[in-house]
Amino acid sequence: MDQTEAAVAAVPPPVPMAAPVVPVDLTVVKKRLGGGGDMAVHDSSGSLAFRVTAAGVGGRGRALLDASGGTLVTARSSEGVWQAFRGVSSEQKDVIFSAKVMSASSKRKEVHVLVPPRSSFEDPKPSYILVGNPFQRACTVINGNSIVAQANLPYKLNKPVYSRRKFRVTIYPGNDNILIMAMIMTFLVQK
Repeated sequence: MDQTEAAVAAVPPPVPMAAPVVPVDLTVVKKRLGGGGDMAVHDSSGSLAFRVTAAGVGGRGRALLDASGGTLVTARSSEGVWQAFRGVSSEQKDVIFSAKVMSASSKRKEVHVLVPPRSSFEDPKPSYILVGNPFQRACTVINGNSIVAQANLPYKLNKPVYSRRKFRVTIYPGNDNILIMAMIMTFLVQK
């Protein structure tokens, strides 16, 4: 009996995992062609993970919803700056991030994202930088010197499938999926 108790006492407790160790792959499908911007986001098993819908008066904003339809993030534009808020709030205390287009051309767009407490776009180091081409649904999310997520068109046999209605988002381990999806949502609709 004493040996059994000693063996049980020698086993260390399991170590909890703080974050997933594999990238999260999501597939985004735009519901209809043309305006509107409603999108469904599915996880790798095909289950609905998020939805993107118009929000606010006249559809001048976007909302990121969970699978059950609860609002996670609402993004609104004002004077060229997009602000994302928790839930349906529009109070400054609930700002998750602010985003502004710093450079844009027909082939490339760069958006700087500030996460509070940073508050000025003159800051030489934004929290995140999004670089890509919204027309081709291509976007790279950069934090410091590391890539935290990428969005691009799906590939089939080393050839891109040119349907702008469907694209893939890969979020690398250790990042907030909701924050990343909200930033990509803003990048794709931001003018």
